[in-house]
Formats: sequence, C-alpha cells, structure tokens
Amino acid sequence: MASQHHFTAPETLKGVEERAKALTLAVASGVATKYWLELLAYPPGSARSLWLYVGGDWRRLDNPNQGMQLSVQDAFANASNRLEVAVWYSGDVIVGLVVRTK
Repeated sequence: MASQHHFTAPETLKGVEERAKALTLAVASGVATKYWLELLAYPPGSARSLWLYVGGDWRRLDNPNQGMQLSVQDAFANASNRLEVAVWYSGDVIVGLVVRTK
C-alpha cells in the first residue's frame, strides 16, 4: 500500500518574510483615528488593503474580508461615536483588530 502525501501550496517568500518580521517585532496597540480602504489594489497584483491610522502612522491589513470592511466602516460612520476600532500591530502590519463600544 503506497503512502499518500498531502501538500499545501507554498507560501510566497514575501509572505514568509513579513510573518517572520512581525514575529520578531513587539506588538503594540492603540485606537484607530482614520481609515482608508483600497477598493482596487494598486499596483495591480498586490494585495488590496485596509489601512488604519493608529500610533501616529498608517498600518495595513491585507485582503480584509467583507465583514471586517463593513465593521470598520460602520465604526467610523457611526454618528453617535459609540464605537471605536482597537488595533494590534507590529511595524506597519495589523495583526489584530476589534470594533468595540467606547
């Protein structure tokens, strides 16, 4: 009986480098004060990103899903200012976020 080998698609070198860099840097957190959502990735072939201004600089989350996009947009569009976007980041990469009440 032959053994079966299961393989996953290889991760790009850029992805491996970014993850390794994120693991070696300290994780910081803060509340985002601005957002910018790329509707079409530029340059072509790059990851479409959600950008949040936190900790005095722009941080990115590549390929955000629709739920994340809508939650962040709702937090910034909420006229009552009851919601905020808390962000955990390493360098310029967002490693976690949550929309929460103030």
